[in-house]
Amino acid sequence: MAKSIVSIAKGTDVEKMLHELLSPLGGVRSLIKPKSRVVLKPNAGHVSPAETSVNTNPELIAALIKEIRKAEPKEIIVAEAAAVGCDTMECLRVSGILKAAEDAGVDRVIDIKSDKDLINIPIRDAISDLKKVRLPRFLLEAEHLVNVPIFKSHCSMVFTCALKNMKGVVQDKVHYQMHQTDLAAAMMDLWSVIKADLNIADLIRPAEGFGPHSTIPAKFDCLIAGRDPVAVDATACRMVGLDVDNVAYFNAARQRGIGVFEQDLIEVKGKSIEEVYRPLWLPYMEGFEKYPEYKIDTEGACSSCLSLVGLTMEKLKALGEYEKNKDIHVFVGRKKEIPEGLDPEKVLLFGDCLKKFHSKGILAEGCPPLEPHPLWAIVDRKSYSGMGPGFRERMAEEGPPFEAYMEQLKKEKQAEEK
Repeated sequence: MAKSIVSIAKGTDVEKMLHELLSPLGGVRSLIKPKSRVVLKPNAGHVSPAETSVNTNPELIAALIKEIRKAEPKEIIVAEAAAVGCDTMECLRVSGILKAAEDAGVDRVIDIKSDKDLINIPIRDAISDLKKVRLPRFLLEAEHLVNVPIFKSHCSMVFTCALKNMKGVVQDKVHYQMHQTDLAAAMMDLWSVIKADLNIADLIRPAEGFGPHSTIPAKFDCLIAGRDPVAVDATACRMVGLDVDNVAYFNAARQRGIGVFEQDLIEVKGKSIEEVYRPLWLPYMEGFEKYPEYKIDTEGACSSCLSLVGLTMEKLKALGEYEKNKDIHVFVGRKKEIPEGLDPEKVLLFGDCLKKFHSKGILAEGCPPLEPHPLWAIVDRKSYSGMGPGFRERMAEEGPPFEAYMEQLKKEKQAEEK
């Protein structure tokens, strides 16, 4: 079986590093056809500036446009669909990606969420409840789709990189649908109908902490590239010390036949993993033993909800609400029943798996729930669903104290490691 080739480059000059990155893959002229249409898909899902590492580094987008131009394509497009509730063009502007792309000579910038020329694509042999998607015609007709994610911690999937970044080619309705089913499986079903033929992962300043919003940028100075997104993500995990066996969507990728994550099936070129290795703080993997004051029933839970439970516990601590609410009993995952006799105001039902038991507790709807809803459900003792009035404002208000809390946690962890 032929191995998936993954290239790693390290440095501080992004344009030079990008050229070195693509050389082991044959160079840009072998990767991009002359007179072709090339679509670049960054991660620009949230309204955050470049220094937060919430979105792809704008320097990388500019360097990539210049590098691809050497292959003499007909057109270079930057396209994105921001997260639910976010304005794509505002995300591109605040992140610095829009200006960087325009200064580098991009031909068009497209908000996928505003595109009306959509084509219905059935998903054959779906392993999730996602049976079809509507995708932009320009994306399907492009000769090349280049996936340009940033590696960052993520509450829904432990981390986000190449595989999850493709979720940004769909409309808000499909975003919701993907979160209402098995998210890992839905991601692979999406990949079965829309594939990037090149993936370039941004690990220049990847994000530690409680992403996707509450990030701590880490100086890493690396890029990773490959045609196989699974191999790219698995290599990124090994570079930052994340055990791939603890990440649910690698098995979903294997089930769908998207790529390979086994180390002996990946050939790394350029820098070796050992040369660039540096563990990152990815706290969603630490387990629930650290919250003994809370009863947390996780039987039958998926990794998305498990990660979000951890984020919720840490936010309770950061906001001074942890001790006040330790009478809450948290239920996560598919259950045949919820025990009788519990006070419904002291039961948190986590996600759509438990929606049928809504009369027995406080429900945070979604698959997984939106990031702040479990926290708010515990603090306010009421159910939450959707993005109602004041959603963004309340999240923004809670941001600074949580950021200060994360910085303190990181300092404590670094002190322990020394």
